[in-house]
Amino acid sequence: MDFDAFVQSLKNAPQTGLVMQNPGAGTSTILYCNDQRICYKRGKSPMAVKYSDLYEGYIQYAGKEMSTNDLKAMRPAVFDSKHNGHSCHCTFLMMVLHRMGLASAIQGKGVKGNPFLVKL
Repeated sequence: MDFDAFVQSLKNAPQTGLVMQNPGAGTSTILYCNDQRICYKRGKSPMAVKYSDLYEGYIQYAGKEMSTNDLKAMRPAVFDSKHNGHSCHCTFLMMVLHRMGLASAIQGKGVKGNPFLVKL
């Protein structure tokens, strides 16, 4: 899937106002999509992530398993809270890819030695 098709599918799959159950706890609510990013609320915190960053994760692991650890290692500035990113973007990407029909349901416990993961 090319970038434009990915973005179009992404904008259509998780519609504004959609509430998704996070695999650990809590919810993520889609606030809006604009030309460059998707914005969501994780608990009470508003978050935004660029389509290009989500697409990079998808393309990097298409046909493979993708874990939260993989995403953090691939792009720490986006997917790792310890490196000025947001770790919640990892599970958000997984939930959205599952909703788009591009990933399995999220597996794992989200803990050291058993990270969250999906099969793309």
